[in-house]
Amino acid sequence: MFDFNLSMPTNADPNTLYDLIIIGGGPAGLTAGLYAARYKLKTLMLEKAVISGGQLTATEWVENYPGFPEPILGQKLAKDMESQAKQFGLEIINESVIDVDLAGSIKKIVTDYSTWQAKSVLIATGSASRKLGVPGEKENAGRGVSYCATCDGPFYPDKIVAVIGGGNSAFEESIFLAKYASKVVIIHRSDDYRADKIIQDKVMANPKIELMPGYAVQSIEFANSDDKHLVLVEQGTGAEISFPADGVFIFIGHVPNTKLFEEKIELEAGYIVTDRRHFTNVEGVWAAGDVEAKSLRQVATAVGDGACAAFWINKYIEDWTEN
Repeated sequence: MFDFNLSMPTNADPNTLYDLIIIGGGPAGLTAGLYAARYKLKTLMLEKAVISGGQLTATEWVENYPGFPEPILGQKLAKDMESQAKQFGLEIINESVIDVDLAGSIKKIVTDYSTWQAKSVLIATGSASRKLGVPGEKENAGRGVSYCATCDGPFYPDKIVAVIGGGNSAFEESIFLAKYASKVVIIHRSDDYRADKIIQDKVMANPKIELMPGYAVQSIEFANSDDKHLVLVEQGTGAEISFPADGVFIFIGHVPNTKLFEEKIELEAGYIVTDRRHFTNVEGVWAAGDVEAKSLRQVATAVGDGACAAFWINKYIEDWTEN
């Protein structure tokens, strides 16, 4: 069990004007914090969870992060990222942000305990995979239930896996999963798939992928390792069936964690719009990681986003003047 301690720096003071406040402590936020601290910016990270790392902390193994030839525990990678950033002076406080005032040269970030001020803000609140909300899903997350084929697909060599969804993500990830699994079954409520026709054609041509339309997941029964199965309900009749599967991958969309910024920053389908510098449409405000409007959401891309954003934030602080 890893020893994560509640982060409350003794020198953290709400009366301090920070150079940068980072909202969110996932890989993008931690990397930006590391780089900003190395730039000698006085940087504070606000993370609502007791431990930093974002979705990493719910990932059992990470196999595709550069520099680790062997799979690394998600919690271990998150802990190491946090420790490294702290070594360079990043301050981390576990408080939930409840309001933001991004207007003006000094930004105000209101938490459930304090109001913090900074010359610049980086939003790294990430996004969450949309959940099915069925029994067994939460209990088995990271232990048979996954939301990332690239992350977890290689753990299912010659296994049977189910994919839930009918859009591009479900079909594209099924093609990836077929590289490892003996059989991939795409389960969807209807035969009205939303995936692009060209992607559907590729799936149809793959002998290891089967389509199972007209069924919805009732529950995920993975408690017994010798009898792992999904309970499915046929939409037309309401009849229940047991579907054996070694793992289930859920691709029914993502939910960006941006409710706090609605009508305060430019959003696109709920995600924050940024330019190549990760700059938003609000002066002095950047965004990095999964919260951005982009196509690929991986630990590696989040790390790159955080590093790039910190570079430009440092340039901004060098020329900062209070209006």
